[in-house]
Amino acid sequence: MTTHQTAMIMMGLAVVLALAHVLGRLARRCGQPAVLGEILAGILLGPTLFHGALSDAVFPTDVRPMLSTLGNLGVALFMFLVGLELDHRLLRGNKRAAVGVSVGSIVCSFGLGAVLAVWLWNAHPVGDRLGFVLFLGAAMSITAFPVLARILTDRGIQHTRVGALAMASAAAGDVVAWLLLAAVLTFTGSQSSWQVLLVLPYAVAMVAVVRPLLGRYLTAREQRAEDEVQSEPLAQRAGDEQQHR
Repeated sequence: MTTHQTAMIMMGLAVVLALAHVLGRLARRCGQPAVLGEILAGILLGPTLFHGALSDAVFPTDVRPMLSTLGNLGVALFMFLVGLELDHRLLRGNKRAAVGVSVGSIVCSFGLGAVLAVWLWNAHPVGDRLGFVLFLGAAMSITAFPVLARILTDRGIQHTRVGALAMASAAAGDVVAWLLLAAVLTFTGSQSSWQVLLVLPYAVAMVAVVRPLLGRYLTAREQRAEDEVQSEPLAQRAGDEQQHR
């Protein structure tokens, strides 16, 4: 990476953060979540307006892949923290409700997307009709999970029962919808079937290896924190006795 590329990346990040902060505060003043203003900032800085002139000036072509990587990493870390802070105890007794909300949202979204696809295909026929209908239906079923997490965080309800139910429903719905989208791509020939099968070892590794390791780490961390809290009064009392002597 050259010095010029580093400078352009830093400038691009500064522009993105500054505009997102300003529009986020403006959205809050209007009674809306800050994430809506941040999305608007992305639209303003993207290639939609002014035929991409502003985007080309702020984000040169050679630094866009690196900015995209940083953005994806930021989203991944944010979602990891959201999942880490999710209190599963809030979902006790609401598992059926979470499953019902997930299934209902997928069925309704898929149905409306399929109807829209039929109407669009009749006006603008392209390629395979069935594949287009299935693809658009599956695409409309996918939730903007990071946006939902930011809205709940901005509203301060991510640790409530309603917030936990919304997060669990969206997470389950997203898993099913993405699997459905992968199946549609395989059905239409846009993706190899062996790539879709990779989801099975990935799921097994996450459940059988990653989850137990994270559980042990969190348990050890909580135990260490409790030991430190318990040891502080003893150390303080010993110091007071020594000072009294």
